[in-house]
Amino acid sequence: MFELPYRLPTIINKRLKDPHVVIIGAGASKAACPTDKNGNTVPLLRDIHEVLGLTDKLKSYGFSESELSNFELLFSNINNKSEYGGLQKELEDAVHNYFQKLMIPDDVTLYDYLVLSLTDKDAIISFNWDPFLLQAYRRNIDVGNLPQLIFPHGNVGVGICYDCKIKGYANSLCNNCFKPFSDMPLLFPVGRKNYYDNSIIENEWNIAKNYLIRAAGVTIFGYSAPETDVEAYQLLKNSYQKSHITSIAPFTIINLAKNKQEQKAKWQEIYNDRMLQYTDDFRNTILWESPRVSLETLFDAILQQQPRHIEKSFKDFDTLEELQTFVKTIDEFDMAV
Repeated sequence: MFELPYRLPTIINKRLKDPHVVIIGAGASKAACPTDKNGNTVPLLRDIHEVLGLTDKLKSYGFSESELSNFELLFSNINNKSEYGGLQKELEDAVHNYFQKLMIPDDVTLYDYLVLSLTDKDAIISFNWDPFLLQAYRRNIDVGNLPQLIFPHGNVGVGICYDCKIKGYANSLCNNCFKPFSDMPLLFPVGRKNYYDNSIIENEWNIAKNYLIRAAGVTIFGYSAPETDVEAYQLLKNSYQKSHITSIAPFTIINLAKNKQEQKAKWQEIYNDRMLQYTDDFRNTILWESPRVSLETLFDAILQQQPRHIEKSFKDFDTLEELQTFVKTIDEFDMAV
């Protein structure tokens, strides 16, 4: 019997069951919310010491300008060293406290569009500590049919009940035992991470891998996969390769134009050149063009040879209410393949 070199998408009762997985990093937050509701800057790791006012403290320990420009490497070098124990704790506390106070702007953001471009079979894997994605999810929750959110590096917006093994919104009560949630741990940028030494982080990774193994399309939004996070990259790559669909599945990279060659080279092991899209704007992706039916629209065209009429693309809405009202018009009929 002839076997295809790839698997076909899983379709049951005319509905696509395979998820679209979006992986986001700090670049996505910078694009969605350059500053928060109160004007606070959203830092990247390379400038986090400046934004958090830690430059003088780090210089007092003798770190050079070149060392300060790479917070990931700097933190890796001081991690678990007795002479830097106090500094490490101070850095961790400063990061957690700063990110915890960030608030998503009242205006419509790209995170609102992102959350509403997917459905409950899909997933967003976030490597960001800021709470913007979770805040966008929370204010759009009444629309319904929203994607799973996964935080393999922890997040300040997530609370954990260790007794009930439940996660929810930070600063809330567990809906099972009604005890206050504990903070979700943040996994800091050390040179070698062990993703299996913490039950919460391990569970997030298990969920992420499960989605990638079943994924029929991947979008990488502002996640650079830094060298200090090589284990995360390997886990992402190995999981997605197991999907056996990469040769026909869309693979989209959203990043700065100047990073195009570097990003294409970094992810080249897991995408097919024919299925790659590189753009510096979320508005140029299939998630914007065909919200909630991104993969359905693509597979109708390339596998069924029956291109859909694209009638319900996003546009720049003035208010969140207008966006939500539009998304509610994308019904079950639209979602059927």
